[in-house]
Amino acid sequence: MHINLAYTIFNKQNAARYWQSFKSRHTPITSMAFSELCTFGEYYCFGCCIIDDAVPSRKELEDAFKRNTLTFKQFKNLKSFAERENTGAIRACGVCNNLIWKNNKIICPLHPTFAGEDLRKRTFCFKSYLCDTAERFNEWPESKQKAFLKFVKSKNPDWYTFSINIENNSWLKEFQRKQ
Repeated sequence: MHINLAYTIFNKQNAARYWQSFKSRHTPITSMAFSELCTFGEYYCFGCCIIDDAVPSRKELEDAFKRNTLTFKQFKNLKSFAERENTGAIRACGVCNNLIWKNNKIICPLHPTFAGEDLRKRTFCFKSYLCDTAERFNEWPESKQKAFLKFVKSKNPDWYTFSINIENNSWLKEFQRKQ
């Protein structure tokens, strides 16, 4: 009850501000944007599932994903998880409450990549969003994409450093400086 109230308060106070902020900085690409970079090898980028201006720590995210995973396990199927009262609410650290641990990856079980259909329902789940890094990556020829993936792999990232550095464009900038 207390957690649901916190979600509700956070969402009502921040959803409108977040939506306006997002719309002013991002242009939708397609009805569902995707890049090979989003799910590269053992990684799944969740950067787009963190609200703007939130800078959650590794510990905050680990705790949020553990709680989300425990909640997920309480439901019999994906549809019931998708239809729960606070689906897609934002945790205090700024991350979506749909993200869970699965096979040592952070995933959104409601994303069509995993669910087979799109079960995401929250109003600020931007299905057409790609971060700048993914947008640039998609524009490059295959040879440059392969070079970038090799560059990313050379960083030996874990789940946290992969998502944070893809979403905040720091690896994109570093890669471009070296080109």
